Amino acid sequence: MAYSFFLNKSTAVTIALEPLTVVVTLAVPTIPIIVVDDPTIIDVENTYGSLAGANAYFSSRLHEEVWSEANATDRPKALWAATLIIDALNYKGNKAAVYDILYDADGNELDVTDGEIREAEASQSLEFPRGEDTEVPEAVCLACYEIAYSLLDGKDPELELENLGIISQGFGTARSTYARSQTQIEHIINGVPNAQAWNRLKTFLRDADAIKLSRAD
Repeated sequence: MAYSFFLNKSTAVTIALEPLTVVVTLAVPTIPIIVVDDPTIIDVENTYGSLAGANAYFSSRLHEEVWSEANATDRPKALWAATLIIDALNYKGNKAAVYDILYDADGNELDVTDGEIREAEASQSLEFPRGEDTEVPEAVCLACYEIAYSLLDGKDPELELENLGIISQGFGTARSTYARSQTQIEHIINGVPNAQAWNRLKTFLRDADAIKLSRAD
């Protein structure tokens, strides 16, 4: 680009100027990173509650960092694993699908074959709802969320059960001894890694009031 400058009234001098390069330094602001769940992730089928329900539950729960900081793909997996743990327990009564063919609207027992019972049993993949219920009880859904949280937190039901056999452990001169009462280990023996979830599930268990644990030294 060339510009003409008149140094006096009679003489014009043309001066060629290089393009002006302007360097602008901008301060980089600190922007909080918001992690958004992958929209392609959907709830795993056949779980108690839902991913949306779990998110809502933990949004109002204290100390929920394990859930909110977990990988988005791991949360539905944890719900599915928690559902398997819940369904491994022995519950009172029958699945709702079985109850529907065993009794009429007045509660009278109907005449059905073993084959029909097995077919109804297979038609309902989960243990809940049961009996006359048509929906999964809220307590079961909340128990699923709590178990999922514990699994994401690294709780391993099998490892917890193995550790019950350890009375004391030590390294060098440091030694720790653990004394666990029956009520403290009840949920671990039954394969549930979360005591709060176990307390919610106990009311649905068959002969729940007759559970008695003892430990031989």
